[in-house]
Amino acid sequence: MATKKPKPTKTSVEAKAPSDISWQAQKSAMTRDRILDAAINCFINLGYTNVTTAKVAQAAGVSRGAMLHHFPSKTELIQAAVEYLHDKLIEDYTQRVSNIPAALQGPARRRAGVEAYWEHLTGDLFVVYHELCTASRSDPELKAILESSQQAFEQHVRESNEALFAEWKDRGERFLLAMDVTKFMMEGLAASRLMTHREERVSRLMNYLSDRLEEIFEEEESSAIGRHTKGA
Repeated sequence: MATKKPKPTKTSVEAKAPSDISWQAQKSAMTRDRILDAAINCFINLGYTNVTTAKVAQAAGVSRGAMLHHFPSKTELIQAAVEYLHDKLIEDYTQRVSNIPAALQGPARRRAGVEAYWEHLTGDLFVVYHELCTASRSDPELKAILESSQQAFEQHVRESNEALFAEWKDRGERFLLAMDVTKFMMEGLAASRLMTHREERVSRLMNYLSDRLEEIFEEEESSAIGRHTKGA
């Protein structure tokens, strides 16, 4: 009588149904996102310099082993958190711009765009980003992490602005100047959280900025704007 050959033993991976593997992958991704959300919340509530992997793990409700599985070092956690933060910033800015009513056109639409950008800059996410930028002054590793993802973020903002200010996007350097004036003036305002009579002064400067943006595209080539820019 022939001897029956033993059936090969399935490995743990082979033994799992595809649905089980898919669920494990989803669960791992959900845990990773929970850790990154907790990291950003820790940045908001504790400040960057006070954040540790142990505090993030506690805030996320995960074990030290789970933390080390996803992020073996603090550097890897910070890098992933910065990239995650940039994704959240892009999502936040895009949502605010998309909420501008399509019926608004011309100067009214452009003013609504300025206000949407201000709301974006004064939200918790951008406050955290600004704090990280400040901390990077004395932290070369953090600075390198921020610089690596900043380019993609700025490109997305520019594309959003080209859609928001469609009638201006082909105006060459005048468009770039208008976007830079808006970016640096408003980011400076957002960073000046301790200024006295802040609400009144911000309102006045926003009104001035909105008027100035319109003027940038109306001034003659002989004006100061015309002498320092090229384009249509």
